[in-house]
Amino acid sequence: MAASQHHHLPLPLVSAIVLCLATLAAAAPTPTLPPSPSPEPEPEPTAYQMLERYNLTQGILPEGVTGYVLRPDGSFEVYLPGDCSFRAGSIQVRYSSRIAGSIRPESITGVEGVKVKLLLAWVQVTQVDRDGDQLRFSAGPISKSFPVETFAHSPQCS
Repeated sequence: MAASQHHHLPLPLVSAIVLCLATLAAAAPTPTLPPSPSPEPEPEPTAYQMLERYNLTQGILPEGVTGYVLRPDGSFEVYLPGDCSFRAGSIQVRYSSRIAGSIRPESITGVEGVKVKLLLAWVQVTQVDRDGDQLRFSAGPISKSFPVETFAHSPQCS
């Protein structure tokens, strides 16, 4: 039987190799798990979506809303790029670049910035209420109801 041969490294060389390996191990980055994907924040609902959440319809605002503020007490402001007017059937409607009021389910009160032309005068729309499948608009002493589906789509300003 052949005798097995063992080679012995000099002790200073073994110490140097161990020290080198220990230094490399200490310098190696600690493996980390990739960060768990944080859930994307919910996008801010549009002014039109907020109207739907209050059981109103988006078509009571014209196209082009650039932003809005809705406070916890229900008061709000909606912004358009400029004043806006359009014809809704036989009625002329005018929106200011800032529309304000107070919203609660199925009702907007204290409306500012929306007028309708009655005969020869412009009258401020002060309230919008939903009653079943009807929307009632109040302007001064006059109120008029329309089917909700009439306002399914936002009008375009001219």
